Amino acid sequence: MTRFSALALTGALLAIMVSGCDQGHDNATTSSSQRSSGTNQIYGGSLPCANCDGVDTELALNFSTDSAGGVYNLTETPRGGPDDGQTQKRKGNWKVLSGNAVPGGGTVYVLHPARGDEEHEPVYLLMEDNATLQLVDDSFQSLDTEHNDELHRL
Repeated sequence: MTRFSALALTGALLAIMVSGCDQGHDNATTSSSQRSSGTNQIYGGSLPCANCDGVDTELALNFSTDSAGGVYNLTETPRGGPDDGQTQKRKGNWKVLSGNAVPGGGTVYVLHPARGDEEHEPVYLLMEDNATLQLVDDSFQSLDTEHNDELHRL
């Protein structure tokens, strides 16, 4: 386990770990707002980090044929701190939760780590609009952070 891996998205994962991993959202429906005009969507921004100034993040969501999920590629580079500039890449599967599965009827993308990745927890991103994903906890609540917690569509 690298030091960076332990730090990446620590702020977000800390909130998830405190409230526990909730895998009970299997009644997901697909919203037309998640359908991609191509085969993927790319988002970028800086997310919170416990021991650095932020983690520059790029997320590529590759859609399956039903647009309810697919494979993601995540690139993270911390700014400041002990792992400054050490880029890490990981991937896994993602799915869309919407409708009754999400309080308030919103839409959440859930990033599940690849099999064998015991080091990372699922990441939850609430769609604010078609161009913005906000990092939230597993109860789909905003994180209590002073740092930016949004990724914007590139």
